[in-house]
Amino acid sequence: MTAIPRIFIIVIVIAAVLGAGCAQPAAQEPVTQQPVTPSQASAAPVVNMTVPFAPIPVPSTDGINLAYELELTPAGDQAIVPENVEVIDPVTGKVLYSPDAELLKFTYIPASEPAPTTEELRSGTGKLPLPRITIWFRVSRDAVPARLSHRLTLNRSAGGLPPVVVTGGNVTVRRDLNPVVIGSPVKGPGWTALETTSPWTHHFHAQVTMDGVTRVPQRYAQDWIYLDPVTGQAVKGDASLAKNYFGYGREIYAVADGTVVDVLDGLPDVEKIFSAPPATVPTMAGNFVIIDIGNRKYACYAHMVPGSIRVKKGDVVREGQMLGQMGNSGNSDLPHLHFQVVTGVPSFLGAEGYPHVYRSFDLIGRVNQTLGEEMESRPGYDINRLWAEFGDTVTFLPERVPQNNMLTENWAVVRFT
Repeated sequence: MTAIPRIFIIVIVIAAVLGAGCAQPAAQEPVTQQPVTPSQASAAPVVNMTVPFAPIPVPSTDGINLAYELELTPAGDQAIVPENVEVIDPVTGKVLYSPDAELLKFTYIPASEPAPTTEELRSGTGKLPLPRITIWFRVSRDAVPARLSHRLTLNRSAGGLPPVVVTGGNVTVRRDLNPVVIGSPVKGPGWTALETTSPWTHHFHAQVTMDGVTRVPQRYAQDWIYLDPVTGQAVKGDASLAKNYFGYGREIYAVADGTVVDVLDGLPDVEKIFSAPPATVPTMAGNFVIIDIGNRKYACYAHMVPGSIRVKKGDVVREGQMLGQMGNSGNSDLPHLHFQVVTGVPSFLGAEGYPHVYRSFDLIGRVNQTLGEEMESRPGYDINRLWAEFGDTVTFLPERVPQNNMLTENWAVVRFT
């Protein structure tokens, strides 16, 4: 499965995390970790499972989201090859989530080879010291479990051994914590977010280790694209040019009262879509703003138009205040706003991602991702044509559906007030 259209920003290309705001560890919310209990099928532990950052329930239109990482510590030098993973409610014994083989292949992130050095683990690296499985699933609003456990099936055919099943990774769901409730970073109808509420998101794969702690700064990050609210189209004219996109230059707003703690301006926009130069840590986010919104939470905005940023470090801002304009600077494939909330330190890459929900928005349509993928796969159908004809994938609802204190769904089309 592919995530179309692919506009991954800040993600994947993290070889070292050395940028501003990344020089200190990000403190985490309290986490419950317990050691694995091996199944009787194995005479000795094969792998220990832990959940480094316990899931916080996050409501969205289609249910309650639970997102987290299952970290695997092999016993000895045994190879870890997951064949199946099940998330279980230990109270009822019910299997809440189990990815199919294709999804498991995508969400399993093996340890890096060669392993990161001691210095890399201290100063910052995108290399993963231990294998992980990223997990994102939904439950109904009246069925949020108190705890989770995991049953992992490991393939050992390379060693001539049968599969082994282990259980563990017990974790308490943080029902005592809530997402940050914020206003909207953009205004008006026609906004769609991708790389969100889905186990397929590449934001989820950006695992960064610093001072010996691996974090997921972009766990709940979203990429906002603007579509014409009548036609669903994204661009007029030459679809290869970033400035022809309807979202280019749209205003970006503060989601809460706060203090500006970091700003970068002056980086050029990438003129043609999907032609960003090789990313570096200082330039990944392009022109950006980071706001301290209180309680050690920070709102991060990336890829703004050069020269458009209207605030400076130290400014006190109010919710709804204009910060700048949406552009295509940094590691951006087409004009969009990358938005995320983090906890610990004000950094795109050096902090832990924290969930947010929007105080109010209206659901007005949806993008048909399956159709978009089918269009993209047609012979001779390049990415420019896909974006030029993007309105074909959009269906608008006959009436808007008001939503409150929710995270928007992947590819939902919404109206922000």
